Amino acid sequence: MEKNLYEELGLKKNATKSEIKSSYRSLVKKHHPDTGGEKERFLAIQNAWETLSDPIKKEQYDRNFFFSSSSFDSFNENWEEKFNSKKYNSSIKDKEVETWIKEIYTPINRLISQIIKPLNNEIKELSADPYDDQLMENFCRYISFSQTKIEKVDKIYNKKLVPKSISALGLELYHCFSQVKDALSEFDRYTQGYVDDYLFDGKEMIKEAKRIQSKMALEKKNKNF
Repeated sequence: MEKNLYEELGLKKNATKSEIKSSYRSLVKKHHPDTGGEKERFLAIQNAWETLSDPIKKEQYDRNFFFSSSSFDSFNENWEEKFNSKKYNSSIKDKEVETWIKEIYTPINRLISQIIKPLNNEIKELSADPYDDQLMENFCRYISFSQTKIEKVDKIYNKKLVPKSISALGLELYHCFSQVKDALSEFDRYTQGYVDDYLFDGKEMIKEAKRIQSKMALEKKNKNF
């Protein structure tokens, strides 16, 4: 039987966004492999968070799990099966998909990379002395510039509907930049009170965004679009 993702995070079905985030933050710190946690439990928590933190995935999961006893993973598997059929392979090459990749996916992916790539260096410089005014100002400037980029991402994504034949890729792209957006909010909270939890959570969200970004790149390469 498919796992209940809400139970995975110790929550009820009607849990709020704040409760989901709070439970995830608490569990991920408790079960992180770096602190002695079990890898399988940690990955299960990450999987639950990946779905329940994303409005689109959560809606799909709720509909499938609670009303048809199928999980969002089943949806993805069914989509992949259909996608690999002759009918869906032929539709991949149509103009609608090519346009979406060119005008939506590519510029968004580029902006996400512009945010992620300098992050490690920014954090490294700040860690020399988080209480140094100049270093903190530099880090805040990075956050501000990045938030401007993520605002552009939002606008670009909403320009065109995701073609049905690549709806899974569209969902992954949305989840990827949502992780980056939430991470920037966590970093901003850190600068306001030096609470390390915010910095940790933000870094974990960026790791997840990078994982999704790599997965999308592989899918794009394998599907030749």
